Amino acid sequence: MGYFLELLILLLALRLCVGNDILCDRRPLSTTTDPLPPDSRFKIEILGVTDKYIPTRQYTIRLSSTDNTSTFIAFTIWARGDIKPHDKNPKKTAYLDAGFIYPTPNSDTMPNKKCNNSVIQTDLTPKTSVEAYWKAPKKENKCVTINAVVAVKRDVWYRQDGPLSKRVCEDQRNVLDMQPTKNDHCKATEDARYLLTFEGMWSYNTHSQLFPESGDLARFSDVVGASHNSKYNVFKYNSDASEGLRRLAEQGNTTQLEIEIMKQLGRNVRTIIKAVAPPKTIMKTTSIFRVTRDHHLVSLVTALIPSPDWFLGVSNMELCDVNSNNWANSLVLNLYPMDAGTDSGKKFDSSNDETMPPQPIARAVINPNVPKEEIRPFARLQFDLIRTYHRTPNTESSTEVDENEDENTEREEPTTSPPTTQSDVDIEITSEETDPNCPMSAWDDWLPCEGDCIDNKVEGYQIRFRHHIVNGQPVEIYGPASKRIPQECLDKYSVNELRACTDSCEEEEVEAQQRIW
Repeated sequence: MGYFLELLILLLALRLCVGNDILCDRRPLSTTTDPLPPDSRFKIEILGVTDKYIPTRQYTIRLSSTDNTSTFIAFTIWARGDIKPHDKNPKKTAYLDAGFIYPTPNSDTMPNKKCNNSVIQTDLTPKTSVEAYWKAPKKENKCVTINAVVAVKRDVWYRQDGPLSKRVCEDQRNVLDMQPTKNDHCKATEDARYLLTFEGMWSYNTHSQLFPESGDLARFSDVVGASHNSKYNVFKYNSDASEGLRRLAEQGNTTQLEIEIMKQLGRNVRTIIKAVAPPKTIMKTTSIFRVTRDHHLVSLVTALIPSPDWFLGVSNMELCDVNSNNWANSLVLNLYPMDAGTDSGKKFDSSNDETMPPQPIARAVINPNVPKEEIRPFARLQFDLIRTYHRTPNTESSTEVDENEDENTEREEPTTSPPTTQSDVDIEITSEETDPNCPMSAWDDWLPCEGDCIDNKVEGYQIRFRHHIVNGQPVEIYGPASKRIPQECLDKYSVNELRACTDSCEEEEVEAQQRIW
């Protein structure tokens, strides 16, 4: 009788650790002591995920101490699928596919030989954090629970409850409606150049209840945006629109928004992106832009015309893959209408009706009789990697033009003054800067006046640049040499200056850098 009681206790202990799978012992170090309930010192998380996963996508799982101080020596991490009725015996149950858990390269994890689809420690050195990969299951596998048990000593361990258990469920949205997971620590070793393609998909045939009655007037504005860092937003969902976004959404005028973006050039913005409006709402337009390790996000907007204040856009589109830290080869995202919250009009041709106070940016309700689930995308963005640029310690500028490109190659909107080399720079220290610890070059000439050409006249803005001087030489703030610029100098002095301007123009001119079809 005593033998059977001991066997029952052992089986219950195993069941406590692994649930219904009593044949697999996932206790750390095969300990025989009872587990302790989690005390919030350790947690399991899926990076970039709150409660939804995208089928077949790879995620990074992190087991870590919450205080970055407490250590553990051993662990087991595994995935458990939802329970379903057994296919052959309705009295039994089975598990849905939970995906696959496997080690990250050069990590402190290795496959668990005792249990499939789980990882354990490679050694018993104290550690505060470990990572593993999880390949999410295919569609129709509902929810998955990522579990961990942690040992702080050989005989002291915590079971998979509370912060050591993370349950996520399948995101059933169209994959093309979802942005990539944001990468808060992009480590790309090269800059990259991308081709942006904006494809209009809005017509009476596809959106009969979401299209202006005066269909001939329907169009998109120019597409405007930037590649930038996480400190800047062209717009933010559930936040108020800027003055520039208000003018774009209400009038289709991009000038003020471009000025707002220009003011961030050289610090938070890498490239101003602009693509001329496609001739029709079912046609394409393109532009080319650059990204860097620090400026790896892209935001873009275009107005629906006519409309009260409706627009399409994407905010903080991630191009630096969160798992590999490489530049994404190709990304596609569907766009749906948003409301800037500045005009209360209900129809495409509504007269101006200023919203007071302004409301946060939200999904546009163009026709309340059309369910959200039945709305087709109005446009689609595609980002294709053209090439990467190796950054060497001698590189002074990341905006240089590749010598191998032919003269017809499309180039992004210029974001700095034309590149120069140290040998042909005539350095002049500005007289207005008196701080010898932060010398600055003289201002370059003003760039041409930029803005919308109306009646052969452009009223817009123009910008000029200057450079920090390090060891008697001008330094571009994008290149690796920028590390030599003291942070207090970067904070103290701007490298660009903006002013309003007026100039003559030809309305027939089309930007050579853009193309449409």
